[in-house]
Amino acid sequence: MKSKHFPLALVALVSLVSLSAHALGFDVASFFTQHQDAISGLSMLGAGSIDQVLKAMEGVERKLNSVNTNHAELADRLLQLEQKGTSGSGERIIRTGGLGEQFVKAFAENAELFNKTRSVRLELKAAGDAITTTSGRTLVGGGVGAVNGGVLGLQNAIPQVPASGVSSVEYSRFTGTQGAAAVQAGEGAAKAAIRPDHTLVVQSGLTVAGYAKMSRQALNDSAELKRAVDVTIARSVGKALDVALTTGGTGFSGGFAGLATAHVSTNYMILADTISEAVATMQTAGFEPDVVAINPLDWLQITVATDTTNSYLSGGYLGALPQEFRGLRVVLSPTVADGHALLIDSAHCELRVVDGFTVEVAYSGDDFTNNLVTILGETRVIPIFRTTGSMRLVSRS
Repeated sequence: MKSKHFPLALVALVSLVSLSAHALGFDVASFFTQHQDAISGLSMLGAGSIDQVLKAMEGVERKLNSVNTNHAELADRLLQLEQKGTSGSGERIIRTGGLGEQFVKAFAENAELFNKTRSVRLELKAAGDAITTTSGRTLVGGGVGAVNGGVLGLQNAIPQVPASGVSSVEYSRFTGTQGAAAVQAGEGAAKAAIRPDHTLVVQSGLTVAGYAKMSRQALNDSAELKRAVDVTIARSVGKALDVALTTGGTGFSGGFAGLATAHVSTNYMILADTISEAVATMQTAGFEPDVVAINPLDWLQITVATDTTNSYLSGGYLGALPQEFRGLRVVLSPTVADGHALLIDSAHCELRVVDGFTVEVAYSGDDFTNNLVTILGETRVIPIFRTTGSMRLVSRS
């Protein structure tokens, strides 16, 4: 026997199922419309009407649509408030990241240090309030200035060879020749004796270094500032290395200029011609000069020289400054004295690089208590000069 409550039970059951289906994104009304015949058959079992079921479902769906609409309106209003980012007083609102976010960022930046030392100290600053305010201004970083051009110097003229872990180099320097070959006086006569002379040289490494101090806050807050300090130290170390190689320093007295053979021309008054004369002299002695180091001001005079019609000898007026002089590579060195040039056969010299330029940050003395750090930049090299006569210090008479 059919129950009179069956239609109501069926409606309640279908409503419950429709709610679940709607929550999952299922279109209940369309489903009933497409399968109306099958549903009608089921409704006949309870003497109900499919129209009642459909009406009930439409009512439920209207309620759900209303709830979704209200939810969307609230979400949109909340988004607008967040985008405005202003308080009631017109001040800009800045939301600070939580400690967790700060930790993740700081640890990512120090991951390499942690992998090496298995220990890292991270300093996280928590704001007193989750929302802070600023009044009427917005600060934007404008960068940090620093001179970062290439460093001029004699080190650019000498071949560099890696020599990690080496403290000194022992080699034999050719200093001259005893005797000379000659035509034999006759059958059975003594032949001419000849012998090269060498001097044993032990050259230790030259350490060129410089440091700067800065506060820990500045170091942590401005990566650009740290890079500017690094570049400034690098340029200073490069300039000091040029001086040590050219005129000498502790452990390398006189430098390459002191080891070079003097060439003073009595035939030419122009430095460019004097250099050409020295090239011929070196070629006669068996050398093949390929580099000339010269003061930038002297090189300027050579490149702007003109003939009797005021035409430039080195090329067009607006053309690029030449980097070659009569087949020689030109290297500019401010340490080379005015009116001089250092002519080099680079096959007979080299620069052993024990430690390339490195930068270290550490505490020194009372830095820790004064909230400072010391940034140290240094390089370590060993100059080698194997053959006397392979460099000529050229000057005008």
